[in-house]
Amino acid sequence: RNMAGATTDHFNFDFAAESIDLIFASGQDGSYGYHGASKSGGTLNLMSLDSPTCICYKGVSGTINDIPFSKNCLPEPKSDLLATKNPTCFVDTYQGGQSCCHHEVVLLDQDQVQPAEQMTYHMKFRFWFQEYSESAEGVKSHENLIRLYWQTEAWSSEYDVPKCEEGTAPEDCVYEIKSNFTVRDMMNSCDVRKNPTCWGNTTAFEGVNIIYAAGHCHAPSCISMELYNADTNQLLCRHDPVYGKSHEVFDELGYITIPPCLYGPEEQGLQPPTFLSYDTKLYSVKKNNNTNAHFGEMASWQMRGVLVNKPV
Repeated sequence: RNMAGATTDHFNFDFAAESIDLIFASGQDGSYGYHGASKSGGTLNLMSLDSPTCICYKGVSGTINDIPFSKNCLPEPKSDLLATKNPTCFVDTYQGGQSCCHHEVVLLDQDQVQPAEQMTYHMKFRFWFQEYSESAEGVKSHENLIRLYWQTEAWSSEYDVPKCEEGTAPEDCVYEIKSNFTVRDMMNSCDVRKNPTCWGNTTAFEGVNIIYAAGHCHAPSCISMELYNADTNQLLCRHDPVYGKSHEVFDELGYITIPPCLYGPEEQGLQPPTFLSYDTKLYSVKKNNNTNAHFGEMASWQMRGVLVNKPV
């Protein structure tokens, strides 16, 4: 058959693609319909005929500012940075980002001179708290929130947003990265009093309820960031930048805010949390405007949740 599909319902093959993502599913009967309980996915790697095929490439080792360069870009389905050869994963293609910003490294334009004086500043914090209590029936006033963390760019900690082709309309300049992972991939079973990332004893529970979710969606190129329950295709959280339009507090002109997703009692105007088992499959997608190139972009999920058992 031709490389191009006969209709929009047919697959288009790409000469430049090195792999094809596949979905495997078993039906429930002899008729075409929604799949049964057995389903999975995979990747079909392609080999060139009569020419060498790259099967493994980790880039050229080296240093930046005499500091060894090291990245841990995971393969699909955890991340698509390696499949798309994102420049951030390899020292020979690295263009800028966190690896250029270590302690006492100063970035200047060629015509700039580093000032001799050091800047000193102070930060002030204010904390509100509520006293914890427990009734005679064992009802707790508060639940311990565990930290759930994942990087859509797993585990590079950053990625490049390449500039779109010249002549592309601004609304069509969109760069996307994605990640497939599970709740268990974020699990950290250890003593909560020894490390703030610990979940405690996870064996006494079956999953989590997410209470707070915030994506790392850098301004000014962030278009959106979404988190899905891949098992049900339910949208769990979506971020859209809100641009300030006035000089009022929290609506300042020239600034943007990224409101987090909050879950809780419906009587408080919140959406109820969705139970996610440890084996629930999750899907993250981040979209950036790439009219201009950006380096050191991030797409991590900072979340908090409560360990729970499946509702009956």
